[in-house]
Amino acid sequence: MRDGWEAEKEPISTKVASLLGETYSLEVDMNTIYPYAGDGYAKDRPGDMTKNYFEGFLYQLENYVQKYGDDGKATFNNTVTAKKITLEVDDTGKVSYCGCDIKDGRFRILAGENYLATNISDACYHMLKAVEEAEASAGGSGLSVGAKANVKETVDKEFPTLEKQFAEILGTKITLDANLEANYAKLRPESGFNDAQLGKVTVAYLEGFAYQLNYLKFKGDEMMQEAFQEACDKSVIRVEVVETLKHGSYNDVIFEDGVCKLQVSNSAEAANRRPLPIIGIPMWVILGAKLSIVFEKGSSRRSVSWDL
Repeated sequence: MRDGWEAEKEPISTKVASLLGETYSLEVDMNTIYPYAGDGYAKDRPGDMTKNYFEGFLYQLENYVQKYGDDGKATFNNTVTAKKITLEVDDTGKVSYCGCDIKDGRFRILAGENYLATNISDACYHMLKAVEEAEASAGGSGLSVGAKANVKETVDKEFPTLEKQFAEILGTKITLDANLEANYAKLRPESGFNDAQLGKVTVAYLEGFAYQLNYLKFKGDEMMQEAFQEACDKSVIRVEVVETLKHGSYNDVIFEDGVCKLQVSNSAEAANRRPLPIIGIPMWVILGAKLSIVFEKGSSRRSVSWDL
């Protein structure tokens, strides 16, 4: 332990501090762990094994900070309140070979009870999940680290172009409302919800709607454009997750309070009905979205309704 770990710990500790902007202690109670060592590497070279576990942590931390930036760094620091990174044997029964979690304010690198020194480099592969679960259990509100990162790469980058596209189709300036916080809050309890796709699928719904409007030849048709503008007098198109749709089973488009709402059911009755964005949207749902009673309030010029 002295030669294999204690002499090698400082460089890893320094790199962790540099990545996170705060000082963390790297700890292992070998008297507790060593009884789980079988014959071989864990038993003969516990110091080298410990170093390898923490090197694996450092590698995953570098990837985490690179991918999730300041938001990810802040969330890690806020959830790992004890400022300790520890190597422990799993006491949850949820880990087979290896894993990680955050417990009592410390980030734990976990080895399976019967698998000490097995798959060492993979122990912290699910670092993001560990951070997000800790954040949620602490009552954290707002978008998760993964959701924020995906939104920055999709919604933030693609909305300006999409808004221009809708303006060309509808003949007026349009503001897109991703409604992210509200949708996230409704979807978060759903089993299998993939928050790291929140932004991507939000954009996909709006792209699908633009496709439908083009298909219905809104672009260049002043009467249709005026009808839309009258029903959507706030010039806002919003993606909205709801428990119950007014029309259809999967998604719908309605006009309410001057806003055009792309509504998506949050009922997960079957894989192909799962809502934004538990698994993703099958292409037929995007391209065949049911536009039921598109202008619910009608228009002074004419009533417009399609069912595709």
